[in-house]
Amino acid sequence: MDHYRFGERTSPVRSTAPSEVKKKMTQNTTTGYPTTASIISLIGGIIITLGGVLFVAVSAFVLPTLNYGTLAVPNNLPASAIPGLVSGFVGMIGVFGLVSGAIVLVSSVMLLTGRGQRRTWSVLVLVFSVLSLFGLGGFLVGAVLGIVGGALALQWKPPTM
Repeated sequence: MDHYRFGERTSPVRSTAPSEVKKKMTQNTTTGYPTTASIISLIGGIIITLGGVLFVAVSAFVLPTLNYGTLAVPNNLPASAIPGLVSGFVGMIGVFGLVSGAIVLVSSVMLLTGRGQRRTWSVLVLVFSVLSLFGLGGFLVGAVLGIVGGALALQWKPPTM
């Protein structure tokens, strides 16, 4: 009985030389899709999102209950408006961090699955990691990880054969 693979005649038992196995193993790891960059940006997105959640929680539960009695208030602003202003400002920073973290998360997951448009997802990770700095960027660590992961994924080039 003859065996064919891709139009070539082969034997039923094929022995693979150790050099072929090593070549196949190194090809997958050195020229493969940039999973390290995707994972770095995913971790950055998680940290940015957690930072946004923390800021929203602090603005909703902690800041309104603080005593602002020793604060110097401008003449035309009632002292009772200060907790709401501070809480609202910190809350908006948290929401901005939450939204940018969610976009970095979704983009890095799409980058990790490798469903095409690698450049688009890399640019989204990079842009929203930089923008997350306005929302304090996941204590700066998340923004740095997102920027590094997005830049690594953006500079990766597919192997040419």
